Amino acid sequence: MFVRFAGAIVVIVLIALAGIRLEKENLELRRAVSLQHYRLEVLERRHALHRLKVQQLGAPARMIESLESGKLQVLAPARKPTKSANELIARDPQQARRLY
Repeated sequence: MFVRFAGAIVVIVLIALAGIRLEKENLELRRAVSLQHYRLEVLERRHALHRLKVQQLGAPARMIESLESGKLQVLAPARKPTKSANELIARDPQQARRLY
């Protein structure tokens, strides 16, 4: 009778230990998957930044090509005549001090 009881206890303990081992392995795999997701996000961000940098660095070359081929025309912006600081000081020193 005692042998059956001891055998049952041993079987229960072995099942519990196997369950603990499986849970531990499951948590380890989840950690690995989480780390891989994090690394993937970092790589995707880095890839996007590199693509943006490539586009920014390639933009002047494309603009020069299109300017030289005549596809793109450059128009000078309309500018209003502005008074220089020297003109302001020469005309009205008090007003120049208020502006600067």
